[in-house]
Amino acid sequence: MQKINNPIILDTHVLLWSLLQPEELSEEIKYHISSAQENDQLFLCSISLWEIAMLKFKRRINIYEPIKDFLESITNISGLSIKDISPEIAAQTILLIDDFHGDPADRIIAATTMCNGATLLTRDQKILAWASLGHIKSIEA
Repeated sequence: MQKINNPIILDTHVLLWSLLQPEELSEEIKYHISSAQENDQLFLCSISLWEIAMLKFKRRINIYEPIKDFLESITNISGLSIKDISPEIAAQTILLIDDFHGDPADRIIAATTMCNGATLLTRDQKILAWASLGHIKSIEA
């Protein structure tokens, strides 16, 4: 199994699977996540917290505690850092190729990955196809 030598950013669904449905993730992906976590190289975009809140609101995920408590528990995961939207990231979102993705959250996640020289763990096929053109590093989760 090849080790990733740069920071890892988790797409929102990958974080949720790691917390709520770990059987969705392969042993390789779990290894990459735990290795990055141990080295303080595991990141989540702040927009993912909003996406999780919206998923709870729309009843697309089942969380059996107040959403604020769940989101705070995510921010307190040892070895996981939240990456806020910086001016550089915000600017990068509009520089992405126009046919990249219409979802603003996905644009922010991709821009955060680019600006941090990171590898994105995702199962989003649009992002993976775009990444395969050499725009960002990604691994299918």
